Amino acid sequence: MRNAATFSGIFQELVSLIGDARRDVAVYTLVVGGLTAIGVVLGLTETSSGTISYGFSVDANDTPASALFELVAAVVSIVATYVLLTRYLAARGQLQSEEGRFWPYLGMAIVSMIAAFIGLIFLIIPGVILLVRWSAASGYLIGARRGVFESLSASWHATKGNGWAIFFVSLVLLFGFGVIVVLVSGVFTLAGETVGGIISSFVEAAVSGVYAGLGIAIYSLVHDEAGELDEVFA
Repeated sequence: MRNAATFSGIFQELVSLIGDARRDVAVYTLVVGGLTAIGVVLGLTETSSGTISYGFSVDANDTPASALFELVAAVVSIVATYVLLTRYLAARGQLQSEEGRFWPYLGMAIVSMIAAFIGLIFLIIPGVILLVRWSAASGYLIGARRGVFESLSASWHATKGNGWAIFFVSLVLLFGFGVIVVLVSGVFTLAGETVGGIISSFVEAAVSGVYAGLGIAIYSLVHDEAGELDEVFA
């Protein structure tokens, strides 16, 4: 029986999805976390034990080598996240075609991040609303093979009435994973900052993998399969 997109329903779907795609999540964690860990060992990445960080940053303290490494790591992370999203959809039987959708995915990611960032800067709440209502967009773009703006629009309409549930699930995961990262990396940091940074690299990668699954779990619950079939045979 299909879960409802309630607080508990989203959690149940996410746990089930992670279980079904556990090998893919493990590979993602090893690749993304392993690359970051290599950077920590070589001194090309700042250690971030006890924190959750996403993406990459370049500042005046970075050398050309470290800046290049951060850029490469970011590209690998983006590609790996896209692949993981396709595996999540495949695990749910919601991947209509194996044909690549990476460039549309990248374009949508850039558009949504810019819009959400602007919203967060000016009033915060609009940015949060966009992040919540567009949470299922990757499923529509990759799984249902819709266009960038069509996917964002479809997610906006499909998540109507479920915004608070999605928001609180995201909030609980954020704080929950934050506590885990602090505790785990804090313990290993006692053995040295480098060890703590390596452990944090893998933990942060696992967290990112779960957050990617959250969007697909939401998509699985809110998208209208009957409506899509009607469009196909219309």
